[in-house]
Amino acid sequence: MAIKGFVYVIESPAPHDLLDGRTEGRVLTEALLLAGIPHWYSLASDRAMLLESLGNRLREASRHHNNKLLPILHLSMHGSHQGVALTNGEFISWYDLRGLLLPLVQAMQGSLLVCMSSCFGSAGCRMAMYQDNEPHFWALVGNTASATWADAAIAYISFYHLFFKGFDIKICVDSMKVASGDHNFTFFLGADTKAGWDTFVHQRSRQISAGVSQAADETSRKTKQ
Repeated sequence: MAIKGFVYVIESPAPHDLLDGRTEGRVLTEALLLAGIPHWYSLASDRAMLLESLGNRLREASRHHNNKLLPILHLSMHGSHQGVALTNGEFISWYDLRGLLLPLVQAMQGSLLVCMSSCFGSAGCRMAMYQDNEPHFWALVGNTASATWADAAIAYISFYHLFFKGFDIKICVDSMKVASGDHNFTFFLGADTKAGWDTFVHQRSRQISAGVSQAADETSRKTKQ
């Protein structure tokens, strides 16, 4: 079954990438056009343009597709374990990015697919590791290590080619590994990530409480001595 959505590409390359013409997002859109996959492209060089891309331009893109297709968010930018960087050098932590994406996640009621085309993009799974009651992404695709732009472009072309044909996300990610030769591509389901985080926090809280109680008992015994 074909996917009823469109790939919403937001690209923020480093200045030297722009100088040398390395724009993975542009390469991807050419492949999407060839495959007949609906898409929209935005170049966000700073935080203001990123906000514009997630606001007015996203609404424009939705209207362009007659408000019948749900966006798949594709972020093409440099990244690290802590977050992503924009063209002007501004750093956006995963916590900050979660806040910026929250209105979209809320509107889509937890059905948003986020594809991180960046180094260490899989670390974006942290955006589901919170104990509030806000909805989280449906799934996040990314790389656990450093990825070259060439490998990322080939990987995501393969991913979307199969995903829009209705293949399961695991098969699509497996195809990324084969097509690019980079086996560090992976995916996280938001519900599983959130559940795992909640379990960890609960267990950690019990361990700390037990440790505090034990320390108090030892202090009490020493006081009596």
